[in-house]
Amino acid sequence: MERTIIYCLIIIFSGTVVPKHSSPIRRQTRIVQLLQIVEQLKTCVNDTDPAFLPTPENVEKHCEESAIKCFQAAPLTPSNNEEKKMRFDILVKQLRRKLPWREDKKSKPKCPPCDSFKEKPPQEFLDSLRSLLQKMISYDQHPHPHHHHCRGHCT
Repeated sequence: MERTIIYCLIIIFSGTVVPKHSSPIRRQTRIVQLLQIVEQLKTCVNDTDPAFLPTPENVEKHCEESAIKCFQAAPLTPSNNEEKKMRFDILVKQLRRKLPWREDKKSKPKCPPCDSFKEKPPQEFLDSLRSLLQKMISYDQHPHPHHHHCRGHCT
C-alpha cells in the first residue's frame, strides 16, 4: 500500500515539473493564454480611436515570430472607462510577455517589417491576432512533417 502511494506521488509530482526540453507544452500554454488575453482586450480597447494599427495577415509560417512581435509592439489605446483602462494596462503587459518559440534558426528568412502591413481598426487588429494564434495552435497540434513551408525560398 505504501509503495503504491509513493509511486502515485512520484507520478503526480513528475507531471507537475515541466522540464526545459518540453517547450512545446509551454508554447501551447502561452498561445492559449494569449488567445484569452485577446478576447479580454476586445472589451477594453478604444474603438473610437481614429488611429489604425499595422495588422499582419496571411503570414508565412517562418514569419510568425516576427508577426507576433508586430502585434505585441502595436500602440493599442484603452477605453475611456477608468475601470476598463486599469484592466487594459494589465492585459497589454501580459500580451507583451515573450512567447517561447519552437527552435532557434541560425539564418532566419527575411520577413516584412511591421509598418508594411495594412492598417486596420483595433477590433480587426485583435481579430487578426486571434486568427494567427489559432493557426499556430492548429499547426502545433497537427504538424505536417513532410510539408515544407519555404516553397523554394529557403537558403
